[in-house]
Amino acid sequence: MEKKEITKTIYIANDGKEFLTKEDCEKHEKFVTEILSRIKYFCVRCHPDLTETGYFQHKIYVAVFSKHYLYKEIAFEWALRKFNGYLGESVQGYGFQPQFSVSEVSKEEYENCPPTEWGGSKLKSEKKFLSHKSVDGFPENIDYIKEWGFK
Repeated sequence: MEKKEITKTIYIANDGKEFLTKEDCEKHEKFVTEILSRIKYFCVRCHPDLTETGYFQHKIYVAVFSKHYLYKEIAFEWALRKFNGYLGESVQGYGFQPQFSVSEVSKEEYENCPPTEWGGSKLKSEKKFLSHKSVDGFPENIDYIKEWGFK
């Protein structure tokens, strides 16, 4: 049997992550400051039941990266365009109702992407990433700036 006593220097980032090199730690801290701190998370509830209740049957979890803030407004605009408007037909064709709702959620809920439970079934949820550039650890980005004709 061999016994070794090893002393290592580690670098601890502001968020508590540990690194073996100063460069890796600084790179991570820059990524957190410039990217992760500018991402907010939302749940878009959609596809209302039009036979009886009007309750939303589906969830789309949306992460929004923006240099211009307005995170919830970006998520709402994306949903508005995706569903061709906010109001639509209501239960059994009578009247109208919202076709979606947008609410902020935690990063953990976004990552877990829990299903909608409907009538005893678990309906799979979706994950989207709204960003002008791709970011490691997120789904393929939807470049809303380009798609919507913004500069």
